[in-house]
Amino acid sequence: MESKLIPTRAFVNGSYLMKYIDKPVTLIGSVVKVSDDSKTLTLQTTDDQVVTVNFHEAIDSSLDGWVEVHGLAKDKSTVGGESYYNLPSSITVDFGKKKCVMFGINYKVLKLILKF
Repeated sequence: MESKLIPTRAFVNGSYLMKYIDKPVTLIGSVVKVSDDSKTLTLQTTDDQVVTVNFHEAIDSSLDGWVEVHGLAKDKSTVGGESYYNLPSSITVDFGKKKCVMFGINYKVLKLILKF
């Protein structure tokens, strides 16, 4: 079996995007808008920031609800999208932004603890 190196991605919200410019990131947001050419996705992140995700190819124009995006952070509010995953309503019906923000905070605390 051939092994494949998968790049490490930082799990970020809108506020932390600027700290990861030119680095691979993952973020979750709710779909605000899909552009007419279906290559740009506007998301509202779990911390209520608006982020634009630009893809090289058209995405599903009927995309809605919560989406996980993988890509490269370009600036404080833009991601160069590589892939996306529409999170089905069956698993996001009880999804709370506060839980996701708390996950981010707990993850940062865990990283600090592991450094010591």
